[in-house]
Amino acid sequence: MRRIVRGFAPDIVHGHYLTVGGFYAAFSGGRKIVGSAWGSDVYYGPEQSFKERMILKSALKRLDLVFAGTAHMAQRVRAYGYYGDIRIFRWGADPNLFRKLGHHGTEEFRVLSVRPCDRIYNPIVVLNAFKLILQELRNTYLYLFDFGNMIGMVHEIIEADRELAGRVRFLPQKPYGEMPEVYNTADIAISLPDSDSAAASVLEAMACELPVIATDIPNMREWIVDGVDGYLTLINPESVAAKLRVAHSARAELANMGRRARAKVLDEKRQGTFESNIRVAEDAYKKLLS
Repeated sequence: MRRIVRGFAPDIVHGHYLTVGGFYAAFSGGRKIVGSAWGSDVYYGPEQSFKERMILKSALKRLDLVFAGTAHMAQRVRAYGYYGDIRIFRWGADPNLFRKLGHHGTEEFRVLSVRPCDRIYNPIVVLNAFKLILQELRNTYLYLFDFGNMIGMVHEIIEADRELAGRVRFLPQKPYGEMPEVYNTADIAISLPDSDSAAASVLEAMACELPVIATDIPNMREWIVDGVDGYLTLINPESVAAKLRVAHSARAELANMGRRARAKVLDEKRQGTFESNIRVAEDAYKKLLS
């Protein structure tokens, strides 16, 4: 890698995920080194592994600039001994692509889990919460993406439960340009990660005026005010089911909540759009090179 960097002689070497790409970038021999924190690289790995903690600290000592997805994530980077320049960079959403296209036009109340069926996104909690409301909210349907490292277990649970099998619908992985149509098929979205940055899927849903039930973690509190433009929940079936009941009972208000969510994404100071984040990155690169 060092031979490649010497031959290419880049102005900047930028490594993503601090304990992997950030580590390689830090020791690449590049002139200016930038790293991006993604979430688990500052929340979980270094907390659980002495080796990862040492990798993170050694990388941070050599970085000239760090991008973090949220203010809380930036604080975590600082806590591991980084004292250099740090900027907030979110993936953001394209509001021209991700926008309200219309209602699905049925009497159904549709719940969309916007993350893959990976363990970190707690798909089993989503399933168990949905099962708790099946009897009382009979017109409600759950939409899940049909991929992820727990998708086999998800299918097993659903296939063994006749009620769930009739009320859960699977979605294939979609191209980026088709995702606005997916968001517009739903009345409420769910995102239940153990840890997260400013998730692109959450911002995309909000840009489509789709309120989100999200994990009550600091990074989501930067985007969602409970009961105003979405809902915040603990990661357990009872809490998630309670939020689903509230959303269903307030479904006439969800459109207004969705409009407030989109307005938040469009707020330039919040950096909810892709363009606003690119401007921040370009400014940071120019400052670094000057």
